[in-house]
Amino acid sequence: MSFVSVRRKWRPPLWLMIAALVGLLTALPLVGLVMARLADDQFLRETERSLIDQAAILAALHADALARARAEDLPGIPLSEAARMRLAEDFHPVEPRLSLATAEIDPPAEAVEPAEGALHPLHEQLAAPLSELAQRVQKTTLVGYRFTDSEGRVVASSGEGHGRSLAHLPEVSAALSGEVATRLRYRKPLETRDRIGSISRDTLFRVHAAHPVILGDRIVGAVHLSRTPDGLMDFLYRERAPLTGVLIGMATVALVIGFVFWRTISAPIQALRDQSQEVASGARPAPVPLRHYGMRELAELGQSLLSMASSLSERSEAIGTYTQHVTHELKSPVTTIVGAAELLEMAGDRLEPEQRARLLAQIHAEGLRMDALLSRLRELARVRGLTGAETTRLEAGVARIRANFPELELALFAPEGWQVALSGDELEIVLTQLLRNASEHGATRVELEVLPEVQCLVVRDDGSGISPGNAARLFNPFFTTRREAGGTGMGLAIVVAILERRRGRIGVEDRAQGAAFRLYLPSEPRGV
Repeated sequence: MSFVSVRRKWRPPLWLMIAALVGLLTALPLVGLVMARLADDQFLRETERSLIDQAAILAALHADALARARAEDLPGIPLSEAARMRLAEDFHPVEPRLSLATAEIDPPAEAVEPAEGALHPLHEQLAAPLSELAQRVQKTTLVGYRFTDSEGRVVASSGEGHGRSLAHLPEVSAALSGEVATRLRYRKPLETRDRIGSISRDTLFRVHAAHPVILGDRIVGAVHLSRTPDGLMDFLYRERAPLTGVLIGMATVALVIGFVFWRTISAPIQALRDQSQEVASGARPAPVPLRHYGMRELAELGQSLLSMASSLSERSEAIGTYTQHVTHELKSPVTTIVGAAELLEMAGDRLEPEQRARLLAQIHAEGLRMDALLSRLRELARVRGLTGAETTRLEAGVARIRANFPELELALFAPEGWQVALSGDELEIVLTQLLRNASEHGATRVELEVLPEVQCLVVRDDGSGISPGNAARLFNPFFTTRREAGGTGMGLAIVVAILERRRGRIGVEDRAQGAAFRLYLPSEPRGV
């Protein structure tokens, strides 16, 4: 028989799986931080929406202030048809559209000196109150405010830049054409930025928004706002206390889970592996149970290993015992055959016909005895490999063998439909061996009685019975009281092997006349 082994391929060891799980749990906070990085777009768009809303309010305030100042002669840019149609709608919200993934970030840009011209006197008049308003609001919003005229010149701001031009900025140019525009712009030139600080990209740029100031059907100026949006590092710094607690808690949970996995899975499996190797090498045929198995499945696996080791040990001992018995039993007939053959060879024609016939008869008888012994051994091997239904109706099994023993009167006393915990083949072999023994010992009647209360089948015969001296050795392999008649002593050994396979047993019942055997099968028999 070829040796069967598990297909060889790489499989991750359990410790690696546990380490990976612990590592994954430990890395979850880092993964969370990476995912939080995706929230930068949300921070960006919240800032963009806030700037757009503030710009719309300030543009309306600026236009209202100009209208109260009667700015009919104030120069402006006529509204385009597209701008007129948009403003004619009942609601014309501007949705934020900036994204770190798609938007280009412009280099820093400062206001430049105007090429020519000066501010309109009306703008000069409103410059101071607008600048004061912007400065007061900036203290709360942290937003930079600039108000321009229709040429893009700064007329008021929350800081410096009065009189300078913003017309070169794309968002201001778009606002002076009637659109609401936003842009991203670096706070400092790229060559001067802090490389370490660049981990938080949102600290390097500002959001710029521009909104047109519309008076009647003219664009008379623009409002320009800028602010640095909140970023990941700002968020983490603000939430540093709870995040630290979460990190410590998750690290603790990861360590506890790792210890539990090692205690309940890894350590028992390694111990079971070592026990299996010891059983396979023969160093410890009967391993002892582990102190702990951790999990139910591992406990069941450990029990299976112990049962397997016990079965292998018992099988090994049984094979050794049977080998010794077979060697002993075959030695006598082989010696007889060899001796008779040597006498025939040496004596030759000098032997009397009666002596020759006697020697040939001895050879023939011993050969038949060896053949019967080998047949019983083959039958015992077949018994150990029997499979089939776990239970059989007793009356059906008796009916199968009744015709094989016409000289015996069989009487069955059992509840109708009684089941015995043997397959059909096993029941036939057991009953055949017991009935054959009864017939060989002069029995004419055999009774089979079921004792339901103890789940026992009693087989009684009226033969010559069993002497007290032989009862103790009756179930030993190769023990027989009919050796001269060709007995092999294997019949009851076969019955014992079958019953032990079903976790049953057989015993001898004291009886004044004949023999009686009790077959106990406690695991299965029941009436139907």
